[in-house]
Amino acid sequence: MKLPLLGILAACLLLAGCAQNPPSAPTQLPSPQQQVQEAANNSTPQEQAGQANESAIPQNATQANESPLQNSTQMKRGLNDTDFIVVSYQPGKALEGTTIFPDNHVAGRPRVVEVNMLGEIIWEFILPDGWKAYTNPGFDVEPLSNGNILLTLPGKGVYEIDRNGTTVWAYADPKVSHDADRLANGNTLIAFGNNDLPDDYQAKEVFPNGTVAWRWSAKGDFLKYPYKGINNEGWTHANSVSRLDNGNTLVSLRNFNLLAEVTPEGKLARTIESAEFDAQHDPAMQPNGTILMANHGRPNEAIEVDQNGIVLWRFEISDRRAWPVRDANRLANGNALVTGADRIVEVTDQGEVVWALRLAKANFTEKTASGLGFYKAERLPS
Repeated sequence: MKLPLLGILAACLLLAGCAQNPPSAPTQLPSPQQQVQEAANNSTPQEQAGQANESAIPQNATQANESPLQNSTQMKRGLNDTDFIVVSYQPGKALEGTTIFPDNHVAGRPRVVEVNMLGEIIWEFILPDGWKAYTNPGFDVEPLSNGNILLTLPGKGVYEIDRNGTTVWAYADPKVSHDADRLANGNTLIAFGNNDLPDDYQAKEVFPNGTVAWRWSAKGDFLKYPYKGINNEGWTHANSVSRLDNGNTLVSLRNFNLLAEVTPEGKLARTIESAEFDAQHDPAMQPNGTILMANHGRPNEAIEVDQNGIVLWRFEISDRRAWPVRDANRLANGNALVTGADRIVEVTDQGEVVWALRLAKANFTEKTASGLGFYKAERLPS
């Protein structure tokens, strides 16, 4: 579905700093307003100009003596963090719940945080010293059905921690890149694209004891022109894996700008390609057979494509402060949760932003954003 013009304009208003009034009647806390003002006071005139529309609290927004919880009576309250500001929140349109994501925007202080709809931190896990060096270019966080968290640290391994921060399972391998999924059978599916070589396996499924249950190498199908000789953080830099309902595995080969669907026997079933694919991230097959993913086109965007790679829907983020955009998830209410370097936004199919969290002031440049910016986010419905 093509994104309507009004949807594009709405997205532009919030995310690209277009000069127009903010969306009507979002609900915000007074504290984010103070945070934005403080960030503006410490920013350059250029930054202030770019942030003007996002930092302003609309006149019809919730006043200081009105509680946003009138619309969210069951919301769990947390601690305010002046690094985070919620610049848009429309109860009734946004999916209520918490959002969990890896936060690495302060060098040397990587952590996992879970925030409520107001951006208040209700849980955090600060990475131990032995893990802090393995967050670049982006570490992954996956909430599990048992309440634990699956962490993927590029260049180090995959770790399951409980809510007390105790490691209950670990799989170490320096080839691990950005993604791991806990499968229904209890095994863990892992992407191996960190500085991978043609002789390496790009995807593996491992048993709880760490032995390999299944693996796939791209060498047999791709060690040829135009893929042979590519090297950008590895040969393929496989950055995502997922198990499909048909039993096949979808592997995102970032450096090849394509998706590979692989059978349980390790055979390449097909590729999904498009001239529009550019260093795609985190593709997810939807129940209707479409694929939602982040894409590094110009501008960076979230796109949904059909089985032939034809774009059916897109949400562009033209503000380069949000680049790279590396995650897009379809939520239970049909909206998409899109993660950029300095922001996480929930957007409708019509392009309306109904929730958005941003960094008050990003301490990174476009060159360092891949290592310090947000990477992925997950919404846990309330």
